[in-house]
Amino acid sequence: MLNKVLLSSILLLFLAGCSGHPTSMQDVSSFCRSLPTEEMCDAQDSICAKYSEITLAPYKSAKECRMSCESVRMKINSSPDRQECLQLIQSVEGKCTEFCDSNYE
Repeated sequence: MLNKVLLSSILLLFLAGCSGHPTSMQDVSSFCRSLPTEEMCDAQDSICAKYSEITLAPYKSAKECRMSCESVRMKINSSPDRQECLQLIQSVEGKCTEFCDSNYE
């Protein structure tokens, strides 16, 4: 019985990951805002807004889009008061990259 439940859960997670729709700006924004942050990270709204802006611009390629994701990370990381938000930044950059890869070639 437990094996059936576990197998069903794994199958559902796999199918959810293969939903077939490209990652959207709302996906990136919702993902960012849902992440738990360090107590000292008070810039979550600002960081989420910066990554959401990337998803609104048109790009010629996935590479160009990913470079914009990286650029946001580098700008945020250059600010010494953002070190508490490092985990958030890394996670959201991953979602930003997913957006680029699913929406551009």
